[in-house]
Amino acid sequence: MNHQFSQPTRPATKTPRWQIGLLLLMLLSFLGASYALLRPIPAANQLPPVLYLAEDEAGQLQLFIATAPNWQATQLTQETAVLLNYAASPDGSQIVYATSLPDGSSQLKRLPLNNNLAPGTPETLITCEIAECAQPVWHPDGRRLLYERREPPNFSRPQLWWLDTQTGETRLLLEKETAVGSSASFSPDGSWVAFAASPDEGLRLYNFTDGRSLVFASDLGTAVAWHPFQNQLLYQNRRAVVFHGEDDDNHDQHSHDFSIAISLYLATLDPTGTETSFQLLSEDGAFNDGNAAWSPGGNWIAFGRRLAVTNTGRQLWLMRADGSEAHALTDDIATYFGPPTWSPDGRFLLFQQYNSSTPDQPPSVWLLEIASGEFTQISNHGLLPTFLVHTK
Repeated sequence: MNHQFSQPTRPATKTPRWQIGLLLLMLLSFLGASYALLRPIPAANQLPPVLYLAEDEAGQLQLFIATAPNWQATQLTQETAVLLNYAASPDGSQIVYATSLPDGSSQLKRLPLNNNLAPGTPETLITCEIAECAQPVWHPDGRRLLYERREPPNFSRPQLWWLDTQTGETRLLLEKETAVGSSASFSPDGSWVAFAASPDEGLRLYNFTDGRSLVFASDLGTAVAWHPFQNQLLYQNRRAVVFHGEDDDNHDQHSHDFSIAISLYLATLDPTGTETSFQLLSEDGAFNDGNAAWSPGGNWIAFGRRLAVTNTGRQLWLMRADGSEAHALTDDIATYFGPPTWSPDGRFLLFQQYNSSTPDQPPSVWLLEIASGEFTQISNHGLLPTFLVHTK
């Protein structure tokens, strides 16, 4: 007879509650980590739409919009006149653009956008008879803007004019003055306007609150870049850079050479109006630095750099707000990059690029993810790209 023996059974024991709780916490942590690995990482498909100018099938410049993630483009305008430039309102609900007419006149038009970013019917805000009215720049209030008016025979002496987009009223920026003005830029709170005056006067700032007026030395006629939330601004100016010859400490004995560089400066405006401080940010060297843009947090500055007095392409660079840690993001002397525009999350730079070795090819529009160095093409032909931050 075969006998089967069973193993003796042990009395069942209860798992302590604290161990069950610990196991549950471990399980939740594991599931959370798995979800973090599996869920989509925020990327370019979360970026705002991109506006830019490009030729239509008839070779006419039009305004286009491209949306992530595939950057499919949609044509927004159907202009027969020459489209010069444009500016989106601060809330992204409308775009004002300038056109040039065959008779030498020009127009500023407003294009409304609905919540789905579909274009409405363009509306003519102002017609400038036998004059060029262009380069619109919005005030932060989203109602007024400045534009440059050029009249014959002094097209090289533009003036800045206000335009109320609701009433159509237009007048000089400073009614008692008829001075030259171009390249306007408003401070984020709208209390200051900076603009390029005549070469003799330089860069001028005007405060709408207290009437204060400041002048900085700069004859380049380029726009400033305001800090996103402080009374600081970046601007360009020329300076002589001296190069010392032999390794001789005696300044009178070794040879010297020099070059004219274009450098970036940081100006800090004192709220009391008693003092303005200036800081040179560019490195010593024969560089032409420009197209500066603050990061959304104000910690970094993207800018363009090329060798001065050369035809080499302007490269994209990055530096800290104090000028430190300057380093190149691109390295192709045949290609012109910029001007750069930051994405709202500070991760990407948007820009146009043009390769001088293929002059028959138009500029193209690109994104650069700063952390990875990865490039994404938005359009194979396009000009003046900007992000459209639609908040309304």
